[in-house]
Amino acid sequence: MLKKLLVGLVFSSAFSTLIFAQIQPKVQIGEALSGKEAKEMLQNFPKEVKSAIKVPQNKQTKVAKNARGGTYPYNNDVIPPFNSSTDSLVALRNSAGNVVLYVTYTTDKPFAEVGNILTIDSSRLDSPKDYAVQKWNPDKQELYSEYVNARTYYNGGRNPTDKYPEWGMPYSNSFGMWIKLGGYFSEAISLFNRNEIYKQSDPAWEYQYFNFQLLPSGLLSVTTKYSDYSTERIITTKPIPLNKWVYIQAIEKVLDYQIGWKAEDGSDEELVQKTFGNQTIKFSKDASYQRYFSVTDLMRYLENDETRFYINAKELFYNPVVGMFELMDNYNAKEKLIFSTGGQITYDINTLIQESYTVLSGGTSSILNLNDIDVYYDPQTLNILLIDWRINRQGAGK
Repeated sequence: MLKKLLVGLVFSSAFSTLIFAQIQPKVQIGEALSGKEAKEMLQNFPKEVKSAIKVPQNKQTKVAKNARGGTYPYNNDVIPPFNSSTDSLVALRNSAGNVVLYVTYTTDKPFAEVGNILTIDSSRLDSPKDYAVQKWNPDKQELYSEYVNARTYYNGGRNPTDKYPEWGMPYSNSFGMWIKLGGYFSEAISLFNRNEIYKQSDPAWEYQYFNFQLLPSGLLSVTTKYSDYSTERIITTKPIPLNKWVYIQAIEKVLDYQIGWKAEDGSDEELVQKTFGNQTIKFSKDASYQRYFSVTDLMRYLENDETRFYINAKELFYNPVVGMFELMDNYNAKEKLIFSTGGQITYDINTLIQESYTVLSGGTSSILNLNDIDVYYDPQTLNILLIDWRINRQGAGK
């Protein structure tokens, strides 16, 4: 599926000598174990662990609180059961060489996600009805005012008169979000589209209209098909960079199109503009159109187990009145007809071990908190024995 895999997420024997300088006391990550050796170690390790890291307690009840995971042993295993053919185990040791605790992860995916799944809210498209349009009354041969919702307004419509041919704003669009890629995909991803269904015939047919895509090359494009034989496209000239957050946005104002992107760290950016030469499709008197407001293809990649670790997204929006980069530094600066909450972020296992150990030791992290970490602990001492960062752990996808 991926043409280029994540950069920097490769394990080696050097992993065993990595020291976390910022953690006191210092700990070392041992050599990764898998197969039968890891299975046996997992079953016996409570006897070896010299952990002084305890799961937080409720002051009144003196029992663990906010601990995702559970007590150990649980039928001598974790949930879901440790699979020696797919899972690995590493030991964290203190300066004296004693095992502090263990960390398990998925062997062929040495990374995991933190945060909640991206959720899309498009309810503002349908309510309230606060967009004024002028429609034609054929009986009275006059225009009248009507209030419609945003979906109807930006889909537009046709008055059966040459003097007042159309209503609404069907030729205005603006969509953007933050995105982070771990690799370029082998096929184009439709990030957002207003594709149109032509309903005059049965079966109906569909054509592209403001189809904002991430191409296999890493370039961004917007495509509009005007007829069976005519397509216009605007495309960037530089691929968006990998392994960093990039703000992307596409805008249409009738025939004027823009695509822009900026790397969060300021290392690169691009803005391309184009005025399409062909006439935008007009509504005919005998045809009915319905335009999508769709992020379905993007969500498929964000939710699929084979792709979601390589594409992260947050602060997604749609509203035709939003200018280029206007919401980049202030997501709440303007109302959004479509908006998102949450958004999972992929980190390599090395980073996750560092950050989770810091949090469990009483420190703070800029990327996660206790609720993001699956831990298993001794119910008698409340000592934490195991951190679970497997991709199928209990807390995955929450």
